[in-house]
Amino acid sequence: MPSTKTQPKDCPKCRDKKYNLSNHKGKLRAKLCSCFLCKECDGEGRTFRQDDKGMAFLADCSFCFSLRKRLRLLDDSGIPGKFSYSTLETYQPIGLQNKKAFSRAKDFLEDFYTTPKQPYRGLLFMGGPGLGKTHLVVAILKQLILEEEVDGKFVDFFQLLSDIRHGYSHDQSEMSLIEPYLKSRVLVIDELAKGRNNEWEQTILDQFISSRYNAGDKVTLFTTNYSDQGNAPTDTNERTTPFQKQSLEEKVGDRIFSRLSQMCDFIKMDGEDYRTKIKPPPRAIRKIN
Repeated sequence: MPSTKTQPKDCPKCRDKKYNLSNHKGKLRAKLCSCFLCKECDGEGRTFRQDDKGMAFLADCSFCFSLRKRLRLLDDSGIPGKFSYSTLETYQPIGLQNKKAFSRAKDFLEDFYTTPKQPYRGLLFMGGPGLGKTHLVVAILKQLILEEEVDGKFVDFFQLLSDIRHGYSHDQSEMSLIEPYLKSRVLVIDELAKGRNNEWEQTILDQFISSRYNAGDKVTLFTTNYSDQGNAPTDTNERTTPFQKQSLEEKVGDRIFSRLSQMCDFIKMDGEDYRTKIKPPPRAIRKIN
């Protein structure tokens, strides 16, 4: 951590992390905490130095440059603001499968820290809604950005398709919109296979998968509501969900599914949708005089 003029213990605003995360207009935003003051640049981010000839020049502050860069990377990651406080520490797995998924997420980070430059497999979390799949992949991405200075991106694939359609009307090419995601070191693709699954959507998805598959130095994390096998219930009275009706292979096709199998470890999650368990606070009853 960069040196500071003051070293408050357990800052009430940032808990001594030196930065704060917030939800700003639906996007995650990172900001240096007011308790942080670099002794080298007094918070300016740049400082004067001298070259071998004694000439002064303005350069990035060596003490706080790295921290500021990590916060910029987090701002540019595209993580939704509602996940500002999502970490592995705040994830509460319920059930054996979800505990295994939680453990695999921690192992993934440990492997990355041990051999950060080695190519290795990504993760694909699959299961019904409300199990914390997105929480886990976002927690991984945030930790890699903040601790390893990784260039990482988050994309809701269904939303991206909508953005591309909108871009067509403004003379934006689809490549201009998807290229930042293709180049990122770590990419989270949320809601894989959501959509109508028409030929155009399949073409866009194939661009993503093929590019990430062929790049040996890229890691991709996925979430999906679909399983690697069909799970239609035998009881006709049992409620079905998209996760049960179709398999992921049926949704994305043989070619893409085959590449996903080589790119990622498939991690199944199950259980009840936690969102249905969350009750809104009671509304205040207005007294009429």
